[in-house]
Amino acid sequence: MLSAPATIATERAYVRRLKHHAPLQDEDIVALEGRLGRVEIHAPGKDLELAKTQPLFLISGWACLAHSLRDGRRQIIAFLLAGDGVGFDLLTRPQPHIELLALTPLKVRYAQPGSLALNERLGRAFAGAAAEQQTRLVGHLVRLGRQTAYERVAHLLLELHGRLAEIGEARGEGFHLPVKQEVLADALGLSLVHVNRTLQQMRRDGLIDLRGSQVSLLDRPGLELAGDQRA
Repeated sequence: MLSAPATIATERAYVRRLKHHAPLQDEDIVALEGRLGRVEIHAPGKDLELAKTQPLFLISGWACLAHSLRDGRRQIIAFLLAGDGVGFDLLTRPQPHIELLALTPLKVRYAQPGSLALNERLGRAFAGAAAEQQTRLVGHLVRLGRQTAYERVAHLLLELHGRLAEIGEARGEGFHLPVKQEVLADALGLSLVHVNRTLQQMRRDGLIDLRGSQVSLLDRPGLELAGDQRA
């Protein structure tokens, strides 16, 4: 178990995410850490078998929830980033035909049996995280159902930047995007060619700079307008 000072000094991404939803105190963090157990590392492409997986937090890396069709086509339902929990809300609980896939090298920490909402503050934090996940799911449905390719890409880039900035993994308006464009295509319901053309058009329009796996948001107001992001 971590002491309170050590917890503050080495605050993990999942603590930062929970603090985004409730003002947790040192004793809350100590209690939470005391209910967490083993750490495992998984290679990219690993299916963590959601139906068999006990609740966990992502320590580092990217994962996704996905549904694959018989012919191999895949729809990514949600990206999971460092600090996100699995098994604590309706979207990430075990359900038929939904896969939990490691997209990059992935480090996870499993929770011991029993609720982690150990007091009112932690309960509010977990409830807030679950509500935010549901809000993102609604945004994803709208993105797939009503937005153009250009709008979808803008919307997703803003979402990813915001989530990474929340845990200190964005540098100003830039962030590391460690997944291939094929993965973005599976998330956006587009072909690989369409994603590539859209990203190139956004570069020409001065909205983004894309160099390898590094993305810079050059024109946030323009991206927010394109992605129909509202305050």
